[in-house]
Amino acid sequence: MRSSFYPILFLCLIPILSVFSQEKDTTLVRLKSVLDVVVEDTAKVKALLAIGKYQLKRDFSLAEDYLNRGLELIENEPGDPYEKLRAALYLQLGVVQRRKANYPKAIEYYIAALKYYEQTHTISKSADVYHNMALVYRYQKEHRKAIENYKKAIQLKGQAKDTFGLGAGYNMLGVSYRQNKQLDSALICYQKAEGFFTIIDSKEDLHGVYGNLGALYGIQGMFDKSIPLKKANLKFYKEIGKRLSICVEYYNLSNDYKKMKDWQNSLKYADSSLQIALEENFNERISVAYRRKSFINSKMGDFEDAYQNYRKFNRKSDEIFNLENAKRIQALELNYKFQKQKQADSLQFAQEKREVELLAQAESSKKKLYFALLLVTLLGAVIIGYLVRHNYQQRSKLTKATYENEKKILDQEIKGKEEDIKRLVADNSMRLAFKEELLDKLKTDIASLDPQNIKQSLNSLTTQLRLQIETESKLSDLQEKIDAVNKNFDSNLQKQFSELTKGEREVCALLRLDLSIKEIMTIRNVSSDSVKSMRRRIRKKMNVPQDIELESFIQALT
Repeated sequence: MRSSFYPILFLCLIPILSVFSQEKDTTLVRLKSVLDVVVEDTAKVKALLAIGKYQLKRDFSLAEDYLNRGLELIENEPGDPYEKLRAALYLQLGVVQRRKANYPKAIEYYIAALKYYEQTHTISKSADVYHNMALVYRYQKEHRKAIENYKKAIQLKGQAKDTFGLGAGYNMLGVSYRQNKQLDSALICYQKAEGFFTIIDSKEDLHGVYGNLGALYGIQGMFDKSIPLKKANLKFYKEIGKRLSICVEYYNLSNDYKKMKDWQNSLKYADSSLQIALEENFNERISVAYRRKSFINSKMGDFEDAYQNYRKFNRKSDEIFNLENAKRIQALELNYKFQKQKQADSLQFAQEKREVELLAQAESSKKKLYFALLLVTLLGAVIIGYLVRHNYQQRSKLTKATYENEKKILDQEIKGKEEDIKRLVADNSMRLAFKEELLDKLKTDIASLDPQNIKQSLNSLTTQLRLQIETESKLSDLQEKIDAVNKNFDSNLQKQFSELTKGEREVCALLRLDLSIKEIMTIRNVSSDSVKSMRRRIRKKMNVPQDIELESFIQALT
């Protein structure tokens, strides 16, 4: 396993630790020099905050002093720059109170910082707060809450792509799993943490992972791996002056020797852990150190010391884990959740109100749009109606003009044909008179002539008859022309006056041509009385008033 090479790695690092320590001292000098030259409050607070964060890992008592000085400078200053600095100070002061085992005060500081970071959507800093709150719950042995907060921190660090934060989160999550006896999950978390810290080459944080791996090996009884890791870590932390880590590593070594029943070494390392905890006022570490010493004293038969140390453990434990502290922490949690829910409700109400307003605006816009569409539709309908009507009027005018033109042409054709018919009728009358005259001539003139003059008279008569034949050939077309002119007229007569006979309709057609009774009598080869009788029947069937001429009535029909 790769961890078997860790002690060798640590031995290789030892020569450079003194140089590393000198570099750290140089950092402190540089930070203090910045504090000495800055004038503005914000710049001074930033310098105090930087020194306080640095001293948290070296001189715990000085760290709190620097942080409180920074908070005093801007305690009541309004505005975002000051709020941001206050949140950063609250976060670090929460660390101070946590290490002093003043857990309610630590939670109070963390919640104050978390309010600002969540309001400003500062994801990485919110993750830092959840990480530190998880540490409080872990020290309170509320492992479920601790694991829950570590997971929140890891999720946010993932969103922020914070490699260091992910490594720290998995390292501490592994501790909670280890303390909750979930050793496989703890090992997986340590391996992930080691991977992240290796990426960024953070040696100090890798030592933190190795220390936790050493604790895991100790629980599993693998002391040949755990003790070298812990001693190498202890040497590293002494070189860089990280007092809390030194205190913890002394205790972890005491724990391994306790399991090995090496009571002398276990007591020695427990005393060392207790001494540093008392010097730095690490109350939680003081409590567990007294408990360890009490246990070892009892195993070594020193029951008086065991009793005294156990009393000290109880007093310190009561200070840290008393019911009142638990109630205060719970009250702080509930108050923060209530304030957060109230804020969420307020935001939700504002959002719902905004949604209602937007919906109302949308509905108003829809109504305006619909009204505009209605107006456009009506306007379009009016325009289309006008165009249709205009087109209809134009077509009507065109049709009427065409009709009038065709009617004029037809009337002219009818008049021309009527003139032809009248001429044919006149010719027919003349030919009839000619026949009568010829007959009289045959009876009187030719019959009385002598044989020598008869031939001459017959030649003359032959010529006249030839002319008559030509005339009658023209009359043969008369009826056809009458039928062509009056074709539609006859159909209309049948529809309007169904009682009329075919002969009566033919007489109506001749009357429409304004022919006289004599002309009709000649055409139809009937007597005048027959024509007069037929006129009376036609007048009666058509209900023609007596004051209106029959010819005018018929000619007015269409």
